[in-house]
Amino acid sequence: MAALIDIRDLAIGYGDAPPVLEGFSATLEPGSFTALVGPSGVGKSTLLRVLSGLAAPRAGSVALPGRAQPGRRTTAMVFQEARLLPWRRVAGNVAFGLEGLGLPSTERRARAEETLALVGLGEMGRRWPHQLSGGQRQRVNLARALAVAPELLLLDEPFSALDAITRHTLQDELLRLWRETGTTILFVTHDLDEAVYLADRVILLGGRPARAVRDFRVDLHRPRERDTTAFAERVRELRGALSESVADGAGI
Repeated sequence: MAALIDIRDLAIGYGDAPPVLEGFSATLEPGSFTALVGPSGVGKSTLLRVLSGLAAPRAGSVALPGRAQPGRRTTAMVFQEARLLPWRRVAGNVAFGLEGLGLPSTERRARAEETLALVGLGEMGRRWPHQLSGGQRQRVNLARALAVAPELLLLDEPFSALDAITRHTLQDELLRLWRETGTTILFVTHDLDEAVYLADRVILLGGRPARAVRDFRVDLHRPRERDTTAFAERVRELRGALSESVADGAGI
């Protein structure tokens, strides 16, 4: 299968400081779900910003889909914080990403309503962001990204600030949305349990400057159960590889 994203020898740095990540190469297949894990400071979030076009790499190349189709964006990003606009109602926040795509207002409203229904918030379009719970705000955040029908969805620790029950619920919701939309997903997390539960592939970054030190295939059937021996073994294997990278100087 042809790659959707082809990253070659990427290097990321800040100012004149030495690069935090270099020599990073990876390909992402269409419809794949990949998790990116590693110690703090190895450039995971910045890598997503490069892939989304919000930052430029110091070296290397990123081959993204050539041209977005009408009414779509090539990439969309979900941040750790929902970052909803407080002066817009929920539906208006979801429609925000559709502005600039040349769509009539009626279609923007319809897309916002459809996507809110997709994430289970079909009755909340008229509410204000301050009237939502943390989990609901993050669902709106996700709906805003999905509304533009991206080929690549980038998620930067979107559930890390939520309580365990809400986090597990939204993990299952994300898997459902992935199955229904077929979107390619790259998901950054510090939670190894979350990485094994969600992704079919986990790329581990480590070292200074950081590199891909492990490309880990999660060969577990779906739906996955966290309380199985096989699941625990995959998490333990990933934790061991992460511990080795920290011991090699990657930090925590």
